[in-house]
Amino acid sequence: MNTGRCLCGDVRYEVDGDVVAVVHCHCSMCRKHHGSPFATWVVVPAPQYRLTHGASSVVRYESSPGLHRSFCGRCGSVTPEPTPSGGHVVVPAGNLAGELPNPQLHMFVKSKAPWHVIADDLPRHDEWPPGYGMPAVARDAPQNAAGSGVRGSCLCGDVAFAMDAPPLRFMYCHCSRCRLARSAAHASNLFYPLAAFRWLHGEDRITEFALPEAERFGVAFCRRCGSGVAHPSSQRQVVLVPAGSLDDDPGRRAEAHIYVDSRAHWDVIGDDGIPRYAELPPLR
Repeated sequence: MNTGRCLCGDVRYEVDGDVVAVVHCHCSMCRKHHGSPFATWVVVPAPQYRLTHGASSVVRYESSPGLHRSFCGRCGSVTPEPTPSGGHVVVPAGNLAGELPNPQLHMFVKSKAPWHVIADDLPRHDEWPPGYGMPAVARDAPQNAAGSGVRGSCLCGDVAFAMDAPPLRFMYCHCSRCRLARSAAHASNLFYPLAAFRWLHGEDRITEFALPEAERFGVAFCRRCGSGVAHPSSQRQVVLVPAGSLDDDPGRRAEAHIYVDSRAHWDVIGDDGIPRYAELPPLR
């Protein structure tokens, strides 16, 4: 038995029995929806999955004809979704609490983010691996407002923003809260000066959620598609931007893996040359 939940706990579920596959997906839709460089999906037979709480909290967005992505409407965590055939359910690994087999492959590597390095030895596939039997979905480039700066947007396009200065920091965070929030192996957080940030459109389409038991842990997401988006903080004078939401290369690569001691057992970091810290890096 393996249990899973969203960040706020409104949505909870169980997976019982062996899984069919555990895969890393680098497609642009997964990046947008999770706000991370890739999503890690656990594929299970439909009879082995049970939603135990929070069906009314799940929001479904049709990301392409006949295909949906689901999320918690309160906190934005990605939630499980049945395959079009109904025979299987795909579950975000970042939200499962128990043991899992190690991931088996990377897919849609042709679409991976330019700022992310795949540093392990798992097989890589440009699109669907052989035998998966699903066609690739063509997706138009985001139609953001014109202008300078590094731009970002959500999956449905309702929300768009830009930053007109280089990022202050770029971190991969492996803590349990970030796994639940991003429904992924880790969060990929860029921090920009608040003065350099601007909304292009859709600020009124955003839901914010602050974790009640945390001093300052919160997320922002598009209420239509659930994608993680920029989260400004007037108190700290910075804006946190999930790197997976970016439409442009930020011109900087991640400078640290943090909270590595809290990472999921299936999260294999590989030799990517990025420093690792058990918790936070030393102050400088």
